[in-house]
Amino acid sequence: MEQHFTSLVERLTLEEIELLNYLINKEATTRFSGRTKQEIMSELNFSEPTIRKIICRLEAMNFIEVVAGNRKHLIHINQYGLQAIQKLYEGSCL
Repeated sequence: MEQHFTSLVERLTLEEIELLNYLINKEATTRFSGRTKQEIMSELNFSEPTIRKIICRLEAMNFIEVVAGNRKHLIHINQYGLQAIQKLYEGSCL
């Protein structure tokens, strides 16, 4: 299982890492503190197709969660996303 997780972390793109770091810096770690796609796009200067692709990939990897409930879905990093960034910073995947 650890090998699979490491494989996922090694495949992260710079944009995906940037989004994960953004969510950590904004303390978007719970369903109530998440950020909208529009907030992320404006602060990171990502285009709509780019942010859509990044969110789709990170959600498939189970590093982020998209909380539905109103018109603007909230996006937050979860425990696996936090572990992925920690693993990158420790240099385990470089």
